[in-house]
Parts: sequence; structure tokens; C-alpha cells
Amino acid sequence: MIRWLFYLPCSLLASVVCYLTNWIVVFFSNEEGELPGVFHLWQTWDNSLDCSDSVECAPSIFKYDWAAHYREYKDTTQYLRSVNRERWFVECINNDFTIWEVIKRYFCRTLWLMRNNAYGWGFYVLGYTSSPLLLVNQSENTIYVDEVNGDGWMYKNTAPIFTAFGWTVHWNNLLGWKLDTDAKFDTRSMIANRVTFFFEREAE
Repeated sequence: MIRWLFYLPCSLLASVVCYLTNWIVVFFSNEEGELPGVFHLWQTWDNSLDCSDSVECAPSIFKYDWAAHYREYKDTTQYLRSVNRERWFVECINNDFTIWEVIKRYFCRTLWLMRNNAYGWGFYVLGYTSSPLLLVNQSENTIYVDEVNGDGWMYKNTAPIFTAFGWTVHWNNLLGWKLDTDAKFDTRSMIANRVTFFFEREAE
């Protein structure tokens, strides 16, 4: 808990810095959607900026023919292998982009970073490498802890808060680290600090 409390303001600061600079950092990306050096901390740890999801999640005005330019494959790096993680890479198979495709790709890359803000900071710098986990409680409030040293933990809360006008408001919290609950080996996870809500309509 102490480590997370110390990391939390650092995570919030990184989030603010990344939100303000994502649109600039994108210009340093190569043709495979990889950011170099320290800028890699702005990037999602598990994906390229040019992953297929970056186009699928974008508004239709920014979509381009991704499959005509890229192919996607899963692999790892020396560091990710050491913490039992894999990620998606892309290969640019056709570098012949029109000017409009380049513009659309820029917006897809930027929106992808905004959607997954400061993921690299949360994983590489503020992340936690946990051993296999112990489930403490399984319900609407779920807690996992690192059973070896107890320093890594994850708290998920989807409990209802109140019901009104046929809708139930639930917590949607994820705190601690985004631990891989099925991991059989020491595994790296990024920090989590989500405190939000979701709405559920009552069955008629």
C-alpha cells in the first residue's frame, strides 16, 4: 500500500504531462508506430501506435485502409520476456501513404495515446512485478494480493451505490496494479488508479 500511495501522485503527474504532450510526441514515431528512447514511455506497453485498434477505435472521419499498409504480429522484447509479457507489433508492408492517410494516421495515433494515456509510465516506471496471486475476496469487491511479499495488490469494486428511475449506479473502481490474476510466473503489471461509475438499467 505504501508503494502505491507514493507512486499515485507520480502517476497523476505523468498523466497530466502526457495529455498535454501526446499530440507532439506522435511526431517522433517511426513507420511501425514505435516511439524512441524516453518517448517510449508515452506509448502503450502492449501495442504499437499503428495497431489495428487505433484505427477501429477512431471516429470514422479519421479511419483509413490500415490493412493496405500494415500487418500485425505478437512478439516480445528482452525486457518483456524477463517479466513474462508479450505485446503486439506492426510491420509496415506498404509505405505509400497519401497525404490524407498521413493526416488520418496522425489523428489515429494521437487519439490512441489519449485513450491509453501514460501507459508506458504506468507499466515501465510505476509498474509492479508480482508473483502468483492470492485471492482474498471474490464478490463485487475483489481484492488480490501478492502472496510472496504482499506489496502488490489489486482492488476492484463494481458494487451498486443507489437505484433511481429504473437505473442502478455502480462503482467502477480499479486500484493498486492491473495484476494478471492467472499468472503462473512473476509478471509485470501497470499501476491502476481508476475511480469512476457506470449505469445499469433494471430488468423489466
